[in-house]
Amino acid sequence: MEQRRLGGLVLLLTAAAWLYYSAWVLITPFIEREQPVRLIFPPRDWALAAPVLAGVGLFGTTLLTLGCFLVSGELRKMRAQQMAALAHKKS
Repeated sequence: MEQRRLGGLVLLLTAAAWLYYSAWVLITPFIEREQPVRLIFPPRDWALAAPVLAGVGLFGTTLLTLGCFLVSGELRKMRAQQMAALAHKKS
């Protein structure tokens, strides 16, 4: 039951964030700058910058993880070759 509650909470928070972002991007251009409702939204410049920064961060993390896996695989191969060469020298 705890997982179901947590999933519902995550879904609710995601839906709220999506609605807030959609209102920020789609509705605020039609509201005059002097209106108090504009105070709850950041400047519109961040409407594009925030997702781009998040995407760059996600892409960078993915590349870093992939690079770590590739390097660790190569290191494993090099160690195996060194161990095989060392075993060959001993015999």
